[in-house]
Amino acid sequence: MSGEQVREETVQAAADQANREGRLHPSQRNMVLNGNFWTLVLVLLVLVALAVLTPIWFGISPAMIQATNNINAYFGKPLVSYWSKNASLYVMSLVFLVLAVYPGRAIRRRLADWREGKVDVVAGLTHDFGHVQHRPSGVLPPMYLYEITERIAFTYLVVNGKSYRLDPDLKSRVLGGRTNGAIFTPRSKLLVNVVAA
Repeated sequence: MSGEQVREETVQAAADQANREGRLHPSQRNMVLNGNFWTLVLVLLVLVALAVLTPIWFGISPAMIQATNNINAYFGKPLVSYWSKNASLYVMSLVFLVLAVYPGRAIRRRLADWREGKVDVVAGLTHDFGHVQHRPSGVLPPMYLYEITERIAFTYLVVNGKSYRLDPDLKSRVLGGRTNGAIFTPRSKLLVNVVAA
């Protein structure tokens, strides 16, 4: 066994112990602020930028409105207001801000999980359906495991109706037919570990 494998096993044993005690291990913090988190941050920044810049880029300025009103007054046409020409752009800005609420809330939950460093443990007997053609249906146990081929084989752990795709490392830790403890972050409900309960 190489030194790297020994180190990984030592870190994993420490993480398992911390998780059983209700704490997020430092080695698991990058799972909370992972690539998905940074994608959410990018989406939030883009939506806020669009909300702010849409009226600036595409709006008709007060000076242009004044020039239009001067021409309209000369020809006896009705005057136009700033809001009548730009209202749709402000509605679009409002839509962008409303859309920004979803990534903003997800970011806030993940940051709270990362800061607090707590985890929830959901323990249960894990039924293993093995390799199946379709996701299991009907009356199902609270925690179960199945593998399905979607171009390549993926293994899923379902806990209380919510499905989590397992990476190879986590897949090797979950055994069907025994009681497992699924470790979740409390707010964002990210699966960070599975331990033998």
